[in-house]
Amino acid sequence: MRPTTRGSRLLALPALCLLLPLSGCGGDPAGEDGGEGEADTTPSRMADLRWDIDDSVATSDACGTWVVRADIGEPLQVVDVANDRVLLPRVTPPPGSGLEPDEGWLTDGGCVPTPDGPVVVVETQDLYTDLDEAPPKLVAGLTPEGEQLWVREEPGQVLGRYDGTGSFVLDEVGARPGRWVVVDARTGETVAEGAGDADDPAARRVQLTLSRDLVATTDATVVRLPDWSTYLEGVVAGVDADRALLAGAGGLSLVRLADAVALWARTDVGYAAVTGGSTDLSTGTVLATDRDRRLVGLDLVSGATRWTSDLAFGDVNLSDPQIGAGVIVVRDGRDLDRQVVLDAGTGERLPDPDGTLVVGQDVLLLVDDEGRPTPITVDDLR
Repeated sequence: MRPTTRGSRLLALPALCLLLPLSGCGGDPAGEDGGEGEADTTPSRMADLRWDIDDSVATSDACGTWVVRADIGEPLQVVDVANDRVLLPRVTPPPGSGLEPDEGWLTDGGCVPTPDGPVVVVETQDLYTDLDEAPPKLVAGLTPEGEQLWVREEPGQVLGRYDGTGSFVLDEVGARPGRWVVVDARTGETVAEGAGDADDPAARRVQLTLSRDLVATTDATVVRLPDWSTYLEGVVAGVDADRALLAGAGGLSLVRLADAVALWARTDVGYAAVTGGSTDLSTGTVLATDRDRRLVGLDLVSGATRWTSDLAFGDVNLSDPQIGAGVIVVRDGRDLDRQVVLDAGTGERLPDPDGTLVVGQDVLLLVDDEGRPTPITVDDLR
């Protein structure tokens, strides 16, 4: 779940972020000498948070009940929703590295599900103004509790994408996109890499990671790394570690990743959105559109239509839906600042939320007008 665009992240890079230890504790308000001093504003609980939810550059990722949040001008936050803790990652450089993170470094990152549990990936680098001349950065993988699993030094021009499972992509950006790598989220090892040469099939660019070595590419092909053997063709959206949705000229199908077997196929429906979420696992509902571009909810197991929404084409904007925890959240087709919320299981339109919703598969947060996130359930929206 990442309610942002990759391009918008470039706008955030010159912002200052404070890099602090991964800790669930605030400081001593009285100061070290025991006298009166300024209170430590380091957040330790969700009530301490103030998110700029209107900032289009902000990003949120959810793994289970862990939420990783990057706001402009703020340190990267790891929120343990289940235990009401806020943790701030700190990266330790590799031995022999000349890079020394401090308060002048900016941070970004995301959360990657793996078979052995979620990994928080942190990107951190010194402040710069020119992306093409950016100094090197550190990329590190940590457990949500703060244990650093690995760290690697990368060119300053790379940005990570954490939408998939098991691994993630580092893309070199700037005036001319170049090198990319697929990295195992648990070990930090390079699974595959390429030079971004559009004329070289072996260097096709990766769009989404579906497992450690199974990826979807920008040319709508699903391949197994590292030998790039062709696996499936079509635009793909991950469902979980075992299944993915595949859309093409023939319609929409649910595919088992282990052997590419189609578990069901529909010729009369298509993706609701090429990017973003596609399935609410809590209700087993796939969001799709029918031939009249109306929203429909399909049964994940059988592919049968559960419901058809009364919303007409154009009533909603489907560029970046949020799906999970029993809800489908899309933007109003005429007012992008307004959220439209549906019950994922029934398709019923729910009342407009009194705030802004941030959605993951296992977490639903309502952010009020002051930026305070609170865990809720779909029943709280009725």
